[in-house]
Amino acid sequence: MTPIEIVKPVEPDRDELEELQTAITLHQGRLNMMEEEAAHLDSQMSRIGVLANALKIRISEHDAGAADQLDCLEREQQEIARRREGLRLRIVSLQSELVPMTREASALASQRDLARQDALVKECEVEKDALIEEILSNWTRCCEAAFDLMVMLDGGMGGQLQLDAEHKRQLFAMNSDVGERLQGAALVHVNEQTQFQFARGEVFHRMRVIPAKRREKVRAAG
Repeated sequence: MTPIEIVKPVEPDRDELEELQTAITLHQGRLNMMEEEAAHLDSQMSRIGVLANALKIRISEHDAGAADQLDCLEREQQEIARRREGLRLRIVSLQSELVPMTREASALASQRDLARQDALVKECEVEKDALIEEILSNWTRCCEAAFDLMVMLDGGMGGQLQLDAEHKRQLFAMNSDVGERLQGAALVHVNEQTQFQFARGEVFHRMRVIPAKRREKVRAAG
């Protein structure tokens, strides 16, 4: 007989920050209740003080029953004072427990926020690398295509190809068309002002074009 395999339930990972925040919330709730009770006791003490003063006046006026009433009132006042002092000590103790818990929760929250920011920056870096690779790849292909285009047209316009005047004229027209289309593409961002409307100018840097040959050799070659 095959033994029955007992599968233990998988316990979820403990979230230390969540546990701390829950404990802080419970402590804060208890603290709020104690402070409300302390405020109520203070109100009672104030009321008793007013009544006690009135009874003392009546005693000075030889009111026979005022002394017994004052004794009862003072016993009640003493009981409330003891309760209020005990409550104050409990509040102080609870507040002292909250301080390290709040400090630890704040430190954990800061660590998690730093980790979140680190992860976000790493994601941006990965996406940046992918996009720049795409830009450079497209840039290279564009440069190669532009070179092939110019070599082809220059071959016809410069006489390397055997063409009559009419066909040379057609190649010159093609060259003019290429120039117009490239110029139009370069001015798209000027003609359509909605593009790059919110782009920050300091983010982009001008691309320097450095010739492969020295200027003197370029001039000498014409």
